[in-house]
Amino acid sequence: MTTPLQTMSLQIFGILTGFVTAGAIIALSYSTVPIFLEHPNETSLRHLRALFSSGSHIFPQLAAATSTAFSVLAYNAPSSSSLRTQNLLAAAVSISIAPFTIFVMKPTNMTLKEMGEEGQEGIEKSGGEQRVQELLRRFGRLNAIRGTILALGAAIGLKAALNP
Repeated sequence: MTTPLQTMSLQIFGILTGFVTAGAIIALSYSTVPIFLEHPNETSLRHLRALFSSGSHIFPQLAAATSTAFSVLAYNAPSSSSLRTQNLLAAAVSISIAPFTIFVMKPTNMTLKEMGEEGQEGIEKSGGEQRVQELLRRFGRLNAIRGTILALGAAIGLKAALNP
C-alpha cells in the first residue's frame, strides 16, 4: 500500500512524464520533419538516422516509466474501484506506443534508415527522391499519432487523479 504522499508523487510523475514525453514526440513531427523536407534527401536521411538513434534511447524508457507509475497506482487502488480501472487503462495506453512503433512505424522507419545507410544509391534503389519525401511525411504523421497516444494515456491518468 502506498502512502498519500507516494500516491501523489506517482500521479505527478506519471502525468508529467507522459505529457512532456508526448509533447517532445509531437514536436519532432512538427518541427524537425519540415526541416528535413527542405534539405537534400541524403542529408535529411543522415540526420534522421541520428534522430532514430537518440530517440530510441529516451522515449521508450520514458513511456515505460509513465506506464509503470500508472500500474503501481492501479495495483494500490481498491480492487473494485474505477480508480484501478482508470489507472490500468492509463498504463496500457501509455505503453501501447511500443507495439505501435514496432507494428505500424517500423516498416517506414527501417526503409528510411536503410536509404540513409546506403546514401544516394539507397535512395535510387528504393524509389528515388520523391519516395524519400513521401516516407518522411509518413514518418511525421505516424510519429505525431504516437505522441498523441501517449498524451491520451497521460490524460486518462490525469482524469483518474482529479476524479477518483
